[in-house]
Parts: sequence; structure tokens; C-alpha cells
Amino acid sequence: MGSKRVGLARMQALIENLKRELKMNGSTLPGAKVATMTTTSDTTLTAADSGKTIFLNGASEHDVTLPSAATGLEFTFFLVDATADVDIVQAAGAEDFVGNITAHNGKDTATTGDSKIIFDQSGGAAVGDWVKITCFNDDDWYVVGLSNTSAAVVFG
Repeated sequence: MGSKRVGLARMQALIENLKRELKMNGSTLPGAKVATMTTTSDTTLTAADSGKTIFLNGASEHDVTLPSAATGLEFTFFLVDATADVDIVQAAGAEDFVGNITAHNGKDTATTGDSKIIFDQSGGAAVGDWVKITCFNDDDWYVVGLSNTSAAVVFG
């Protein structure tokens, strides 16, 4: 076997064209950041927003509409201003939220079949309340979260 040099451009092209999983074996990516966005008015998310942490600025009432459910889509929402209600709304009526949000006062708000998650300022929503939703089977959004009180983040 002879030794053959491979240029940087060729190596980059080979890596970019890989069509399989890479095992990282516990490696980390220094400097990698989670993508974020902040909502202040009605917003419609897309599948390209999946994986983002979304900060809900409830200085004014607004809705955040999810993209059509597709397995593997995932969003994390944090309330950063609790002045007005912010609702997370499903794209289609056939979709369901499944799961629960635990409240600091020890009560759980559970759901099945609701079409929106409401960060309810009159119910005690507070800065830092959060939910994470992950789509399982193209129509169920699994929910986990934490709220100030059992009336703060509710399903509707």
C-alpha cells in the first residue's frame, strides 16, 4: 500500500456526504449553543424551529402556534414576562397534548385531548414557568413542565 494524501476540500466533501450516524463516544462540542427565539406577538412556528428554546414575552397577550405534528419535533418554552396570557396552540384539531405540568404547590395539571396550553397570568403564571413538548406519533404532543401554581399553566 502506498501513502496517498487527501486534501482538505476532499475530506470535507466526504464528511458532508455521509449518510449514517456518527458515534461521538461521549465527545462534546465546545461552544455549541441551543438555538433560541423570543415571542412578543402572535407567532407560527415551523418544523425548522424544532429544538429551539422559546422565550415567551407575555408583556402582551399572544398565541404561539405549533407546526403540524410530526414525530420528533420538540420545543421548550419559558415564560419571561407574566403580564398577559400566552397560549401555545396546536396546528390541527386532530392533535392532542398528553402529559402533565407539575406545580410548585404540589398539584398536577394533567391533560388529554386539549388543544392549547395557557400561561395564565390571572392564575398565577410566573416568570420561569416552563413546558417542554415532544411529538410522538405525528399527532400526540407529550408535555412535561413546571409552574408556579396549579392554575398558572393550564390546558384548554
